[in-house]
Amino acid sequence: MVEFFSDMTFWHWFILGGLFMIAEVMIPGAFFLWPGIAALVVGVINLAASDMNWTLSLTIWSILSLVTVAGWLAYRRKNPSTRADNGLNQRGAQYIGNVYVLTKPLENGKGEIKAGDTVWLVAGTETLPAGSNVKVTGTDGSLLIVEKT
Repeated sequence: MVEFFSDMTFWHWFILGGLFMIAEVMIPGAFFLWPGIAALVVGVINLAASDMNWTLSLTIWSILSLVTVAGWLAYRRKNPSTRADNGLNQRGAQYIGNVYVLTKPLENGKGEIKAGDTVWLVAGTETLPAGSNVKVTGTDGSLLIVEKT
């Protein structure tokens, strides 16, 4: 085992870094990325100082891996993801709170509005003629729930 490590060159570190990057793509979670980056950095250091001892290379890689993972975790703790629900597969949710004009009368609880470039079926409790203003208050699947403004 010692012979294997003692024969490692910068190419081995680049390959190890690449394997970690491939593992990151295959197993997402932003964990394999950091040891991979550390391996690439050690490869660059080995390229610049080709006579570096393998124990020093392995120590640098271990420390860099721990520091980068700890740094990433600290960053994520300090800056949590603020990505809100983007409404994927809930297109009608973007219209809630907006006022639209009925294109077909609201009769028997059903009618139509044009919102954006789409004609939407709407549901409401009142009977309203076409041309009335209605406010979207919610959704039920692809049906918009409206009330008179």
